[in-house]
Amino acid sequence: MDQDANSLARAERARRLIHSLRARGEATLAQLAKDANISRPTASIIVADLETERLVIQSSTSSGAGRPAACYSFRPRHGFVVALDIQRDETSITAATISGKVIHTSITPLVQRSRQERLEELCDHVLDVVRSLEADHGKAVCGFASTTGIVDGQGVILRSYSVPQWQDLPLARELSERTGIPFRIDNDINSAAYGEFTVRVASGRISVADPLLHVQVFAGFRTGLILGGDVHHGHHWHAGEVNDSFDGELRARLDTGPDQLDWALRAATTIGAVSSVIDPTVVVISTTDLRDKASAAQVWEYLKEMRLPTAPKLTMEDDQLGGAASSVGALSLALRDAETHFLHARTGHPVAATGLDKVISTHQVFNDQRKAEAHRHAVVISEPLRIGVIGLGMRSQLVRHAESAQNKAVIVGACDPDPVAATRVQQLLGKQPEDCPVVRTVRELIETGLGAAFVTSPDDTHEAAAVELLEAGIPVYLEKPIAITIEGSASILHAARDSHTRLYVGHNMRHMSFVRQLRQLIQDDAIGEVQSIWCRHFVGNGGDYYFKDWHADRSHSNGLLLQKAAHDIDVMHWLAGSEAEDVVGMGSLMIYGKLQSRTGQGQALMQDWFSLDNWPPESLTGLNPTIDVEDLSMLMMRMRSGVLASYQQCHFSPDYWRNYTVIGSRGRLENFGDGDGGVIRLWNRRSFYNADGDEQFPIEGDRDGHDDADALTVAEFLRFVRTGAPTDTSPLSAWYAVACGVQATESLREGSLPKMVPVLPPDLVNYFRNNQRD
Repeated sequence: MDQDANSLARAERARRLIHSLRARGEATLAQLAKDANISRPTASIIVADLETERLVIQSSTSSGAGRPAACYSFRPRHGFVVALDIQRDETSITAATISGKVIHTSITPLVQRSRQERLEELCDHVLDVVRSLEADHGKAVCGFASTTGIVDGQGVILRSYSVPQWQDLPLARELSERTGIPFRIDNDINSAAYGEFTVRVASGRISVADPLLHVQVFAGFRTGLILGGDVHHGHHWHAGEVNDSFDGELRARLDTGPDQLDWALRAATTIGAVSSVIDPTVVVISTTDLRDKASAAQVWEYLKEMRLPTAPKLTMEDDQLGGAASSVGALSLALRDAETHFLHARTGHPVAATGLDKVISTHQVFNDQRKAEAHRHAVVISEPLRIGVIGLGMRSQLVRHAESAQNKAVIVGACDPDPVAATRVQQLLGKQPEDCPVVRTVRELIETGLGAAFVTSPDDTHEAAAVELLEAGIPVYLEKPIAITIEGSASILHAARDSHTRLYVGHNMRHMSFVRQLRQLIQDDAIGEVQSIWCRHFVGNGGDYYFKDWHADRSHSNGLLLQKAAHDIDVMHWLAGSEAEDVVGMGSLMIYGKLQSRTGQGQALMQDWFSLDNWPPESLTGLNPTIDVEDLSMLMMRMRSGVLASYQQCHFSPDYWRNYTVIGSRGRLENFGDGDGGVIRLWNRRSFYNADGDEQFPIEGDRDGHDDADALTVAEFLRFVRTGAPTDTSPLSAWYAVACGVQATESLREGSLPKMVPVLPPDLVNYFRNNQRD
C-alpha cells in the first residue's frame, strides 16, 4: 500500500472514531475503538493526534468497576463551520460545531443589487454571525456556500440567470479573502441533493455507495446527482442542468396555466429518461416551491405509468428537507471539509449534524411567511379606495387609470390653487365637478378622507405636498422627479420612513415594453456583464412640451437635465443594477433663448397649443416669459459598480424618440424605436458593419406611448397601497436619479466641473431596499 493509500486509510479510521465521538458525546478508548472497528492502540494513536490538533480533550475518567478509564470528548471552543445558501433575494446562514451540533440558523434578506455591494452585504452578514459565535465556540474552521448558477471547481460562478451580475465572479476566493474563512462553493441544487443524501445515509436508508438523483421541479427541471458518495459535476460543471435542453416557452409554463398536463408529461418523461440512464438507488423529487400540487401529483402518476414492466423498480420519494435541503447539504459538506482539515486527508462520508430540526423549522417559517405575503398581495379588495389628486395639469390624466375595474378606486377630490382648475375636472379626470370637488390646499383635501393621493403638480411643489400627505398617513403616488433638489428629495424619503406611510414614485419607463425587454435580455446574459450604457433622447416636441410653460423656468424645474432626464437616468441605473457615483454635465440654451415671443399660453393646457406643424424651432411663438433652462444638454456618469454611462437630450430635433445602446462584456443591444413596431437588435458576434445585428427582437406594446406604462404604474401603486406587494419602481432609485440629475445640472452650469453624487444614511437606504419595512 503506497503512502497516499495509507494516509487515506488512517483518515478513514479517524473519521469513524470522530463519528463515534459525535454520537456519544463522551467515550473511553475502548468504546471508540469498538465503534470505529479498530484496535485500542490504534484508537489511542488517533486520539493523541486529535489532541495535538486541539480537537479532542480528556474530559474525565470512567466511574465503573475496575481501573478507571480515561474518557474523551470534543474540546470546549474547538471550532465551528459556516454554511450559506445564497439565493437571489436572501441568504441562509447556518453554523455547527465540529462536533456536529447546530449553533446558529437564520435567513437574512439581500437587498443590494450591484456586483460588489451585494458581495459586501453578504460578507457583512457572515462576519456578524461568526463574531457572535467565536466567544463560545472558538474559531470558524471552514465554510461552504451553495448558490444559484453553474459553479466550477475553483468556486467561480460561470453562469447565473437569477443573479447575472455575479457571472464570472470567483465567489470562493472572494468569500475566503473577505471573511478570513476558507470557503468552497457549489450549485444550490447539488447542495440540496447532498443534503437529501446525507439524512438518508445517517438514518441507514441508503449507503454511501448508493447513487441518488435529486430532481427539483420548479420553473424547470433541475437535477443533482450523488455518485460514489459525492456530487457529480460533469466535464463542464453543467451536470444536472436539464433546463439547458428546453426552450424558454416550456420553462415559462412550468408552474401554472392551461398546459399543466402537458408540462407534467414532459417532466415525467425527462425524469424517467434520466433515471433510466443513471439507474439510481432512489429518486428524490422536490416540489416544495411548486404552487400547483395537483400537477406535481400528475408527474408521479405519469412516471409510474410509463415504466416498462421489465424495467427495474424505480424508488421515488418526496424530498425530506424541503427548502432547507441546500442549507443542510452545505452544512454537511462544510463539516466534511473540517474533517479533512483536522485529519490532513480528504474524507468522503457525509456528516449529519444534530439539531437539523432548527434549520428545517427556520426555512419552513420563512417559506410560510413568504407564501402568506404573496397571498396578501393577491387579496381582492372589494371596497373602492378613495383617491385625491394634487395638481390639475396634463399629467393628472394618468389618475383616470385608478378607476378601472381592476384597480377598484374612485377619484373623490382634487387640489389646485389655480382658480380655473375646477373647470378642468371633466377634461382631465373624466369626472363631473359635483363628484370631484376642487380645493385650494392639501390640508383641505386630506380632510375629505383619502385612502391614497396622486401628486402631479409642478416639480417645485412636490416636496411640500408629499411631506404633508405622508405625515398625515396617506400613501402617495409622486410624479417624477421626487423634487428639484437633493435635500428636498431626501426629506420626502425621511417623511415616508418616519411615518411608515407608503411612497411610490411614477418612474413609468420601468414599465415600458422596450425597457423591460432590454433588461430581460441583460438578465438572460445576452451581452455578458454590462460595461456601458449610452442614451440619446431626441426630444422633437421639446419646444411645445417644455418651453411654453413652467418647465422653462429653473425655479420650478431646476433644469431639463433633471426634469426630463430623470426617467432615463433611472432606466440606466436599473439596466446596470447600480447608480451614479460621480457625474459631469455639459449643455447650453442654443435655440429657444433667442426667440422673442414670450407671451406664454395663459390658461391653456399643452394639448391646446401642441402641433407637429410648429416647425422649424425658430418659428415657435408663445414661449414662457422666463426661459433659463438648457435646450441641449448631456451628462456622463460613473456608477458605483464601475459601469460608465452617457446621456444626451436635444429639444429641437425633428424626431421624438429614445435610443439606448447597452454594451456588455460579450455583446451589445440597441433599440430602434421605443414603442410598438420598433425593434431591439443584438450584436454578439465579431463582425464589420452589420446594420441588422445578429438577432432582432420586435418591440411589442406601448402603442400609446406613456399611456400603457401609466396604466401599469397606477395599478402597481394601488396594489402596493393595499398589500405592500414589491414594486419595480423604487423611491430610493428615484432619489438616485434626482441626485445624479441635480449634480449634472450644477456641473454644466459651472463649466463642466465634475461632481460627486452624495449618499443617503444607511438606515434610510435599508428601509427602502426592504420594501419600506424596518
